[in-house]
Amino acid sequence: MADNTDILLKMVEQIRDDFRDEREASRQSRATLHERMDAVADDVGTIKGDIRILGEVDGQVRGELQTLSATVAANQAAIQPTMDDWKRIRSVGLGVVGLLAIGGISLGAAAAWAGEGLIGAIRGWLRIP
Repeated sequence: MADNTDILLKMVEQIRDDFRDEREASRQSRATLHERMDAVADDVGTIKGDIRILGEVDGQVRGELQTLSATVAANQAAIQPTMDDWKRIRSVGLGVVGLLAIGGISLGAAAAWAGEGLIGAIRGWLRIP
């Protein structure tokens, strides 16, 4: 009977050790799970902060763009009379250049025609055959 009692005690001790090991494994598993949950919560908090910052930056950029657009529109309105004058001066200048070109071509043709006659007159005056 002592043998049976010893065997039963050993079995009970083995069961107790198994329960203790299971409890320890459960505790470690829960600890790991809590660590992962804390990491996810930190990541979500970081992402929320980043999204908030990006929203503020986007709003700031949008405001700057509106300010720049208004400034560009005001500058264009202010410079429009000058641009109109410049276009007028340019068209007048192109007209003058065209007249000078036509006049130069006419003067050159007249000089070429008159040059032939002038060369003939000089040769006759100098008596060069």
